[in-house]
Amino acid sequence: MTMSAFLAAVRRRLFGSVWGPLARGAWCRAQRRHLCVPGHTVVWIRGDAVPWAEWGARRGYFEVQHMGKLPYLCALGAPVA
Repeated sequence: MTMSAFLAAVRRRLFGSVWGPLARGAWCRAQRRHLCVPGHTVVWIRGDAVPWAEWGARRGYFEVQHMGKLPYLCALGAPVA
């Protein structure tokens, strides 16, 4: 096995699958950074991202709010309109 094949296998193992150990944390950190940008007060989520958002909210990355049945992310402690 070449070094590049080995590194590709490690990358797939860590980030490639839906249940990868680092994938959810990386996704949550990216969403939290997006919420910190001025003018981006919410991030709408849907589909497969909803369980990841709930996981991140339980770990303190952000809050999950709902507008009717539509979930969205907002920064922790952000005012709710």
